[in-house]
Amino acid sequence: MNRRDFLWRLVSNPPTTPLGITTGLDPYKPDQLLSQDDALHLLRRATLGVSRQDLARAQQMTTRQAVQALFSGNQTPNPPPWATIDPTTENFPSPDARQQEYYRRYAELQQWWLRRMITEGGFSILEKLVFFWHNHYCSDYLKVYYPQYMYLQNQTFRQMAWGNVRELARAMVADPAMLIYLDNVASIKGNPNENFARELLELFTLGVGHYTEHDIVEAARALTGWRIQGMRGVFNQQLWDPGVKDFLGRRGTFNADDIIAIIFEQDQAARFIATKIYRTFVYDVPNPDIVEQLAQLLKANNYELRPMLETLLMSEHFFDPAFRGALIKSPIEFMVGLCRQLSFAELPLDYGIERMARLTLELLNPPTVEGWKGHHLWINTNTYPLRERIAEYFADGKRNDNYQNFPTPPDVRQFAASFSSNAVAREFVSDVARFLLAIPPGPNAEAYLLDELLLGAPEYEWSLSMPNVELRLRSLLKAIFTLPEYQLL
Repeated sequence: MNRRDFLWRLVSNPPTTPLGITTGLDPYKPDQLLSQDDALHLLRRATLGVSRQDLARAQQMTTRQAVQALFSGNQTPNPPPWATIDPTTENFPSPDARQQEYYRRYAELQQWWLRRMITEGGFSILEKLVFFWHNHYCSDYLKVYYPQYMYLQNQTFRQMAWGNVRELARAMVADPAMLIYLDNVASIKGNPNENFARELLELFTLGVGHYTEHDIVEAARALTGWRIQGMRGVFNQQLWDPGVKDFLGRRGTFNADDIIAIIFEQDQAARFIATKIYRTFVYDVPNPDIVEQLAQLLKANNYELRPMLETLLMSEHFFDPAFRGALIKSPIEFMVGLCRQLSFAELPLDYGIERMARLTLELLNPPTVEGWKGHHLWINTNTYPLRERIAEYFADGKRNDNYQNFPTPPDVRQFAASFSSNAVAREFVSDVARFLLAIPPGPNAEAYLLDELLLGAPEYEWSLSMPNVELRLRSLLKAIFTLPEYQLL
């Protein structure tokens, strides 16, 4: 498949049918060490960017060992200094002073998370799943207002990242950020607010067509009575509607716990989550047979996510060649990936946040309660050329706002030295392209990349000690970063 054409077909005419793949969930080469190509595919899809060190580590593992090792990472990192202070106890000289401080804190929280992605998001699925849940149970800082509550929600996603899906839904009922964002904090008996109940059914658990408007009304009644007390959501029984409700074919004096239990008794709840997982890690158009098997696995494991996700990531289906290079990088995967590929931890964090926002993804500020729909929508006539410019300036160690330099540029010489082929120009170019691109370029593109490395010098003169070698390495990297194939996973 020509991935250059494929990229633009994804953008202009998104696929509507699954790829004709016959592979299933049987383990993929369970007793063999991962090849370089297989290791790269696994790490590209399961993390936010592949470093040379991560690749070398993966190639010393079998598929099962590598997948199991991905379920690691710091789930309780040190918070920003203000993050655990009860906002109701803080005093500010004026409302304007409070608002300015909150804006500062949100910028700090965004940068705190981006730093985690770059420096701790290596051989781990954690940060990818934290963002997955942020994009699933959406809240935005403009509506929530209190930065402590957005931090708490991030920590809930982090601590429950690959845990029990049903219990995460239960946690969102009492989550202060969610209580504010979807107005359930104002829902009382006699005057229930339907916003959270509606999104719980439509966007979080079942999907359109698997409930009725009456189910929303009855769920809203059952979900009354929740308030925020300091840093947590609390249930006030005096504000709860204790009357009989009819919900999804069941009848009783249901409360929030009952509603969550009934929802996850439905086969569709497992199917809904499995579909979103498939779209995130495999392909935009789910294979219904595979999704059904994943849903059954999720239910069979009492809604623990990890067993289902491990099965998928170890499977012949996941490793099928047709899926390689078949997803478009999100702005996070693009920006963090640049850093991780070149083992560069000195990205100015304010710049990284601003660039991702320009690429239509501002952390903690999803566009709607539906989150970022992503996939082909990540690329358009504005964001594609901007990605090219960001990558070109990144290779030079520059911000592309007023051409300011990074404090420290990426060490391209050290990057080149990590390739055993670095003394032979043609092999080196092929190996670098293979590492940076999900699908290696064709012969004409490789010839172009070789020219960009040599910059007019004959092949036999190439070495890491030749004059202007860093200029030549940056020229090669910029040429690769601006290929359409670089936007694919």
